[in-house]
Amino acid sequence: MSFAMTHLAIAKEINDKIHIANDLPQFFLGTLAPDSVHCREGYHGDMKKNSHFVINKKPWGSIASIQECDDWFDYFSPNIKPRENHQRSDFYMGCLIHILTDISNTRKIYVPFVEWCDRENKTRDEVRSLFYSDCRQIDMALFNTLPWKDEVWALMLKAQGETIGSIINAIEAEKYRDVSFERFIQGEYEPDKPQNLITVDDNFRFIEDTVDEIISLLKVDHSVATV
Repeated sequence: MSFAMTHLAIAKEINDKIHIANDLPQFFLGTLAPDSVHCREGYHGDMKKNSHFVINKKPWGSIASIQECDDWFDYFSPNIKPRENHQRSDFYMGCLIHILTDISNTRKIYVPFVEWCDRENKTRDEVRSLFYSDCRQIDMALFNTLPWKDEVWALMLKAQGETIGSIINAIEAEKYRDVSFERFIQGEYEPDKPQNLITVDDNFRFIEDTVDEIISLLKVDHSVATV
């Protein structure tokens, strides 16, 4: 459940290492696209479960165990195909990396965060509020400091959304990109409360570990499900 800049950082480092994308604007837009359902009329959490291939009866954002992360990955993994053989668009590959990043983030960051909150007797609403506050602050810090930020957003602003079945809508993908960029420019992710548990350094370690993890997954042959 990473935020936009973390998703872009992981996608960029993957491409820097293995050159998976030919069309960088489309690749980076795809990297944000699974979250674009937030721009859908009448948005509700099941839309995000659908765009992220989550199979369980819990609401979006309530996965809180390693077993549930394993189940999520097992359900999604048939959509992974070795990078040297893939015939999907660069936009699609960005979407794939987004979902793998969120699975990894839930496993490495969110589950331990929930466990900490449980020890502190926080309610589930407090857990979500504190977690998202930390993530927003981290993403704002990345936007303000990463040297490639202007280049990547300039590329992405040239991209055109693509529609993937009933999961991702082209117009929504473009709208989500524009809304996200405006929020960063306006400083809407500036801290409104103290950092709770997750630090920028934690997030950089997560990015580094997850880049290598996803690269290894993209080199493994999986049976491919039709989206």
